[in-house]
Amino acid sequence: MISKDIVAAAAALAHSVPGAELLLRRTDGARLVVAGHSRADLSPCTFRHLVAEGPCPIAEDVETWLGSVEPRGTLEHAVAGVYRSRHRAGERWFVVDLDPSGVRQLFDDLDCEREVADATSVILRADLELGVIVVKLEVDARFSAERVDQLALCVYASYLAEVAAGAPKESLLDQGENWRE
Repeated sequence: MISKDIVAAAAALAHSVPGAELLLRRTDGARLVVAGHSRADLSPCTFRHLVAEGPCPIAEDVETWLGSVEPRGTLEHAVAGVYRSRHRAGERWFVVDLDPSGVRQLFDDLDCEREVADATSVILRADLELGVIVVKLEVDARFSAERVDQLALCVYASYLAEVAAGAPKESLLDQGENWRE
């Protein structure tokens, strides 16, 4: 089964990452493609809107019809709940539900590789309808993909530790390359 939190995070990423696509595998075996091209069943904007709408079955009863969500297109699983853009080497993306000041505080308290962190810009995009914040890390191109992944994982792990210290909240951690429960 898949939860609405995971679907909301996937919708936010698909809507935010240029060229991102999602493959939705329904429990009945059918597939839906969410993408910005003409062969798609739904655009990222339409999918985001449907997930955000309360009375819509795609939002309310997601666990009854959706088996998995797979990142495609330019959206690629990097590590844990962190994703990268295939065409922009220094970009890493993840989704959180903290308020923006809480996310900014995470960056102030990081115990990560300082050289990479200092060369990173952070862009937060709040999606009030989905109730999440999409975090985009833009890292200077001189660093290896592994170092960028390590920084992104460090930030994401700090977020998870913050969530664990407060109220329990489902995350994308340990969901692997596909978002599934």
